[in-house]
Amino acid sequence: MKQSTRLLLLFVPITIAAVFLVSPAHLGAFLNLPGLIVVIGGTLVATFLSRPASEVLAVLRSVPALLREEPTSTADRDYDQLLRFAARYRVASIRNAEREIGCIDNPFVRAGLQQVVDRAPEQELEKSLRWRLASVLRREQGRVQIINTMAIFAPAFGMLGTLFGLVHMLSGLGESGLQEIGGSMAFAMITTVYGIIAANLLFKPLAIKMERRTNMRLMQMKTLMEGVLMIYHKRHPAQIRDVLESMQHSTMENAPATQANGLTLVGA
Repeated sequence: MKQSTRLLLLFVPITIAAVFLVSPAHLGAFLNLPGLIVVIGGTLVATFLSRPASEVLAVLRSVPALLREEPTSTADRDYDQLLRFAARYRVASIRNAEREIGCIDNPFVRAGLQQVVDRAPEQELEKSLRWRLASVLRREQGRVQIINTMAIFAPAFGMLGTLFGLVHMLSGLGESGLQEIGGSMAFAMITTVYGIIAANLLFKPLAIKMERRTNMRLMQMKTLMEGVLMIYHKRHPAQIRDVLESMQHSTMENAPATQANGLTLVGA
């Protein structure tokens, strides 16, 4: 999977370069630094104006992670720690179980197991876990919406840059020759191309990938929640392992689930 991601990341610039090199004599027509600034800068400014700055910065910081494959070792470690706690909680004292909680890395699992040790009512435990699921869903949905907003803004600012270029061209129409008019027209139109490329080769794919990862994370959290509830009832660790493995297998099969399925997970 990591190899396929690297190949895709190489394929995009190679494809764009191939398009530009189709007509090497006019390669300079594809270079428009002011137009690129209008598209990227305008998209960022409009996004910061429409959303809280902290959320936009969080999305921008998460982009490098989106370009890498998500490691599966984190989920496996969470399952192993949950099963180790289940084995000790079923036969050991409360004091030993509390010490084991300190070894849990996942805050979602740690908070749930702390309520198990405290013998909180089952309804309160389940409500707390579902609230955490809903909180993660709302936060991730907001991040996906930010990237989708950028995908909407980019073509619009590309068109805006083209209009600026056309206004500049028309203002000197009486003093320019046909060749100069053609060059000015191409210089203006390339800004629209920048906007379309940014929207369809950058922002939209990133939004789809983030949404997919959110659904996978929610399904993994749902699996961990079932494990915590089974520990609450002191089920045998072997039984908990079977349930976790079954749900994990279902998670991998349903990885391309839609956002609506993420909502179903919270309300299930």
